[in-house]
Amino acid sequence: MIVLTGDIIHSSDFEAEQWLPLLEGGIHPYSTNYDIFRGDSFQALVSADNCFHAVFNLKASLRQIEGLDIRIGIGVGLVDRLDEDIKKSSGQAFVFSGRALDDLEKESLEFRSPWEDLNEEINLMMSLCTRITDQWTPNLAETVKAALENPEASQMELSNIIGRKHQSQVSKELSRAHYAKIMDVISYCTKKLKKYVDEPA
Repeated sequence: MIVLTGDIIHSSDFEAEQWLPLLEGGIHPYSTNYDIFRGDSFQALVSADNCFHAVFNLKASLRQIEGLDIRIGIGVGLVDRLDEDIKKSSGQAFVFSGRALDDLEKESLEFRSPWEDLNEEINLMMSLCTRITDQWTPNLAETVKAALENPEASQMELSNIIGRKHQSQVSKELSRAHYAKIMDVISYCTKKLKKYVDEPA
């Protein structure tokens, strides 16, 4: 089981009406069991296929507002109790996810599982990727989010979705956001995670 636990960075500088729809919009495509609590925190169950897509979609969602960002602890492990109300669920995945979030200091993403070699490899990639996402402007974040949520769409179709006048603008924004590199990382980390989840040591 994979659990995402997170909170909004600098949420107190904005009205909840500004960022709450972005948070919900970032979670909803990838999880049917999630909860938003304590005002600016959330927890969600995701599949191995969706885990890293969800993480970077959440990043893109919140960074559409200048000054906002999100911290996420990714926990992988067993679940002792799974309830329709995620707050009533418990187990290793929830513990790992919560502790990963609590231990975040300079980084904004941390992955924690029972497998130390997997943790080391994925956390290195997450650390490097956040250096990229830290540079996303609201426009870049909007374009990345549209591309993540519409993987089959052409750049012309993406330009219509987000209201850009020219397809070339979408191409430039995806390039500046290093979208192709992010997608390579998502693909690689997803394959690694599925191997461990499907073939536990």
